[in-house]
Amino acid sequence: MGIEPDHRPVDKQDSAANRPASPDELRDWIQAETGGTVTRWQQISGGNRCRSWAVDVDADSRVEQLYLRYQPPRPPSAEPYTVWREAEFYRALSGSAVPAPRLIAVHPGHQAILTERAPGRADYRRVTDESERETIAREFVEALATLHRIPATGLQVFDAESTIADCVRRELAIWRAMYEETREGDPLIDFALAWLESHVPEPEGRPVLVHGDAGPGNFLFENGHFTALLDWELAHPGDPMEDLAWFSMRCVMEPVPDFAARIREYGDLMGAAADLDRIRYHRVFVSTRVVIIRHRNVTGLPGNSIVSRALNRRLLVTAMAEATGVALPPRPPLHAPRTERGALFDHVLHELRHDIADVSAEPGVVAAAKNAAKVIKYLRAYDRYGPLIEATECDELASLLGERPASLQDGMARLGEALKAGRIPFETALAFFAGSVARDAELAASSSGGLAGRSFPPLTRSETDHV
Repeated sequence: MGIEPDHRPVDKQDSAANRPASPDELRDWIQAETGGTVTRWQQISGGNRCRSWAVDVDADSRVEQLYLRYQPPRPPSAEPYTVWREAEFYRALSGSAVPAPRLIAVHPGHQAILTERAPGRADYRRVTDESERETIAREFVEALATLHRIPATGLQVFDAESTIADCVRRELAIWRAMYEETREGDPLIDFALAWLESHVPEPEGRPVLVHGDAGPGNFLFENGHFTALLDWELAHPGDPMEDLAWFSMRCVMEPVPDFAARIREYGDLMGAAADLDRIRYHRVFVSTRVVIIRHRNVTGLPGNSIVSRALNRRLLVTAMAEATGVALPPRPPLHAPRTERGALFDHVLHELRHDIADVSAEPGVVAAAKNAAKVIKYLRAYDRYGPLIEATECDELASLLGERPASLQDGMARLGEALKAGRIPFETALAFFAGSVARDAELAASSSGGLAGRSFPPLTRSETDHV
């Protein structure tokens, strides 16, 4: 019996959506949909947000390799990105030339979808052969160009009269609502959203289907070649340049050879050069999204959170400076003597590495030790530089606000109010944030390893020559 997509309407009011689905319930659903027997059930990832399994089904003596994605119930939220919504984009790709897994079924009561399991692996950073890395990156760009030839018409989330700018504004409204529902202000996010909302590009052309998180880590490859685009959770109608901005963001973590050449190749495939100014605008928006995700996320390993916060806030300020043509002066490194507690931090780090991580055969123990080491490194830096940073930031806030704040927390709150009221010039505020994120980055540098010096890849050959 062949496996066909389930096109039945999803009843989102079904009470089942309000309770967690058990593994047995999901397995029974898969067997009912496919008419086969589940012979493999291996969880790939798990957490509060989404869980996924590699599933093999024996249907009519033929093994189907499938992928189950399940989203546990969550409280009502401004966030619209659900597994059911993702299914709409898989349906839009059905029959297209875009290399993406085929949708098999959508659960009518739980946030669960079943797709083909595309061949390949996602760990692009582990590819050591430079020619393979380039081939995979070039073929990914070809897939992206193929995707961007698909108009956004026919999607439930798309208004046929919408322009590209309308779609961008709709996304901005979603992310502002997601930020504001935290009821916890962040002056940098306020600053970025205000700039984005007042500088939306107005290009000609119709909206296209945008992946919304495109780049290394979200595609598969095998035997030196690209195989499939994955993870359509953030897909939406919009500006194709946004996906190139996402590509550059994901290349911070997993660089591709000669990124500027990949941008030129994309333009050749589309018959028109990529709009670099729009890519720079969307780098700001992409970075703002990532910072908002971190702002909303109260879970996760604290060591990774320290690294992510420092990196992504620095990238956001960098993106804003590049988008506006503002040259940010280099910041001198912090100078402060080690405290008497420095040796204690060093001792704990030595034990975590040599007495735990280096001798344990348990991956979970090693991971926990490494995460704890990141936290200790950050605390060691804060113990040394924290008072200096707080005094420096209060001094700079006093210059911006006209009087010294009672505390750093008070000063940041008052800065947010001043920014919303338009009392601080853009370049003055950007210079303050540049200093602030540079200090944060220095605190997190020891925890961040090689990521401490990473930035966006150059968009052009001339930018490459100046790096």
